[in-house]
Amino acid sequence: MSDYAARGRLRRLVIAALGPPLVVLVPIVLVATLGERLPERVTVHSWSFGTRIGFTWQEWSAQPVFGMMVWAQALLAVAFLTYWYVPLGQRLVVALGWTVGLLIPVAYGLWALGLTSSLGGEVRPGWPMAAQVAGTVAAFALGWVVAGPLPRHPETDVVPPPWLRAMPIGAAQRVMFVTWAWSVRRLATGAMLVGLALWLGFWPLLAWAVFEAAQARTRLQIDAGGLSVTLPWLGLRRTVPWTRVRHAEVTSEPPKGRYKLDDGSWGWGALAGKGPVLVVSLSDDRRLVYSTSQAGTAAALVNGWLHRLRAGSC
Repeated sequence: MSDYAARGRLRRLVIAALGPPLVVLVPIVLVATLGERLPERVTVHSWSFGTRIGFTWQEWSAQPVFGMMVWAQALLAVAFLTYWYVPLGQRLVVALGWTVGLLIPVAYGLWALGLTSSLGGEVRPGWPMAAQVAGTVAAFALGWVVAGPLPRHPETDVVPPPWLRAMPIGAAQRVMFVTWAWSVRRLATGAMLVGLALWLGFWPLLAWAVFEAAQARTRLQIDAGGLSVTLPWLGLRRTVPWTRVRHAEVTSEPPKGRYKLDDGSWGWGALAGKGPVLVVSLSDDRRLVYSTSQAGTAAALVNGWLHRLRAGSC
């Protein structure tokens, strides 16, 4: 398997790991600079911080933010491994790591400054929350930027192998194919979440249910621009250009691996369960998969268009 994501991966991994320690390091700096002007303890939401602690490992490791840092570091490591072959996913992990690393420290710093004379002893109502939101957005943007540029997707000009069915497409013809699919699993998950929300009285589950149900209907479109998968109820669309497509084939079952609408090491796509599956081989050795009863027609159309683009005929 080609590993185009290897370029810059170590840098992104190191930068992602630098985010969570900020949860502990920033309060240390604040205590060192403002410790003599703070009360004995500062409470930020439900987190309570001692302001008279020393700089020993035992005292700092007993703070609640230390445990949060350890958990955040572990979760980010798992997320980074999940996107090992997906540079964009790695960049998102970096941004989230820096957001987690600065979320509590920003709140802590605002409360600490509000309890000292640094801000004149008074803080206008609502100002700390606005500053915290702005700081969180800035932390995400900073993580996104420091992750650095991403490697370019590899491109291919390989003609599909002759044993794959290809639809003849003349020089004056154009390609256009559209099909829809439903995911029973998404609908069932949404219904289950609605039931849990009503039973537990935990209404935020309803938002999750709506998000799951909104992904139940997908559309595949093949045209001169490439292959596009759309979530019409969410208004999201993702397109793979022809320069990244090698060939297409049909399988009776989904190929091995994890294939969802977000990127993964195996690829991405929309699977509706059993039945024919369109499997599109991409230039980075991953796949785009889509469940549809018209998978055979779609695969022949993809291969025919690739022959037309790269060999001049079928």
